[in-house]
Amino acid sequence: MAYAKHRNTHKKELYYILCIVVVTLVLSFSIFGPGGYRQLRQAELELELQRARVEELERSNHERMQSIEELRSNKEALEKYARQKGYGKEGEIIHHVPGQ
Repeated sequence: MAYAKHRNTHKKELYYILCIVVVTLVLSFSIFGPGGYRQLRQAELELELQRARVEELERSNHERMQSIEELRSNKEALEKYARQKGYGKEGEIIHHVPGQ
C-alpha cells in the first residue's frame, strides 16, 4: 500500500513538473518567438517613428504649398525669390561678390 501511495505521489510530481515546463515553454515562445511580444514592441516603435516622419513630411509639404501660393499671388515675393536665385530684370547687370 505504501508503495502504491508513493508511486501516485511520484506521478503527481512528474505531472506538475511537466505542466510547469510546458507553461514555461509556451510563455517563452509567446514572448521571444516569431510574432511574440518583443516583435510587437519593435513594430510599435517603428510605427511611431514612421508616424513622426509622415507628420514631418506633411508639415514640410504644407509650408512649401504656402510658399508656392505666396509666390503665385504676390509679385514682390516672386521678385525677391528670383533675385535670391541670381535672376534680375531685363537689362540689369548683376555682380556676385565672393563669399556671400
